[in-house]
Amino acid sequence: MRKQNNTRVLELLKYLYLRTDEEHPATIADMLDFLKRKGIYAVRQTVYGDLQDLIAAGIDVVVIKSTQNQYFIGARMFEYPELKMLTDAVASSKVISADKTNELIQKLCRLTSESEAEKLQHLAAISSRIKPHNEKVYYIIDGIQNAILESHQIQFQYYEYTPNKERILKHNGYFYKMDPYALEWKNDHYYLIGYSHKHHGMAHFRVDRLAGVEILESTYVPHPDFDVADYTNKMIDMFAAGRTVLVELLCENQFMKTIVDYYGEAIPTHPYDNDHFVAQIEVNPSGTFYGWVFKFMGSIKIISPKECVEEMTQIAGKFL
Repeated sequence: MRKQNNTRVLELLKYLYLRTDEEHPATIADMLDFLKRKGIYAVRQTVYGDLQDLIAAGIDVVVIKSTQNQYFIGARMFEYPELKMLTDAVASSKVISADKTNELIQKLCRLTSESEAEKLQHLAAISSRIKPHNEKVYYIIDGIQNAILESHQIQFQYYEYTPNKERILKHNGYFYKMDPYALEWKNDHYYLIGYSHKHHGMAHFRVDRLAGVEILESTYVPHPDFDVADYTNKMIDMFAAGRTVLVELLCENQFMKTIVDYYGEAIPTHPYDNDHFVAQIEVNPSGTFYGWVFKFMGSIKIISPKECVEEMTQIAGKFL
């Protein structure tokens, strides 16, 4: 009898969790019908008692008082807006393959009711989204994260594309050796950041372009003064060169929100005139950075240092 009672309560909880939400409450009659289809005998008073036990156990079963009381699960581990953000992030990720994306979304959908899960799946459709073909990325990230936590060195190969969109390994399959410091999300991609023994300094690599990743037995001691956030904030693009300079940008006032979006509220700024302000940023002066400035069509200009102004002018001349 006790086993039957436990089974009934568990099935009832499963029903409430999957079938009910604020827009889809259930009556005692609905629950009795569900249990009957499961081959479980119960009466109204029994189900009512089970509901009280669930509430006493801390389950947020909300009761809508009426001639026929209605019940639904209230607070969940994740609310619908939170799950919506998570599914959108997974669906739009350029790191996670289409198959793995569908698998993760299915798991997220099991954290809410079936009706809300159906909405999530519809809104997170990925048919037209750019997705990688490297199915191993998910597991590469897991392996690298373990290496970081345990301070193990890693080695890997890196590939690029030919004009025919064929993937080839760089430097004839050369194995890069690295002390991995962090995995960072930047520009819709995961990047591995760490000390590169080939470059004799800090470097970064796109995780979805790694191949032959191997966790080594050898360990390393991370440099205590290295700041990952500072490293990534200096990058307009993670493929930029390995040097940074202090650049002053003359910006129209309307682009303050753009500067804050890219560099944060702590970035030094000061008024220039009634229509402009100056922002000081430390960046890698790469072609990607100059391209970023170009897209504002003169509303954001480089005014120092002189070397960057001249380089920007030279690049602009190539388009004439």
